[in-house]
Amino acid sequence: MEELLDAIPRRNEKVQLKKINGKYYLLIPMESPLDFLARLIHGKYRRIELDEIGAEVWMLCDGKRKVREIGEILERKFGERVKPTNERLVTFLLSLYRRGLISFWREKE
Repeated sequence: MEELLDAIPRRNEKVQLKKINGKYYLLIPMESPLDFLARLIHGKYRRIELDEIGAEVWMLCDGKRKVREIGEILERKFGERVKPTNERLVTFLLSLYRRGLISFWREKE
């Protein structure tokens, strides 16, 4: 876990965060030719709904902050609602990573 806390997450630039009717969504473009039918039914984007904390995490994945710094910001802003912070944050970030929505990099020492 320590290695992940020192990693720096960066958003996929093709994915957008939008607030629609009071809810937050990640809009993921469907660009593959295999997405043809899904585009006909759902439009240009797949949507993933995020809560307020998830939206905040997304905005903080700017390629400048380490995961541990994002956790500290979340604790200051949301307090007990995010505890246990590091475990929840890493789990969420890994789910975004597996979907290709973020990448991780490390500073050169």
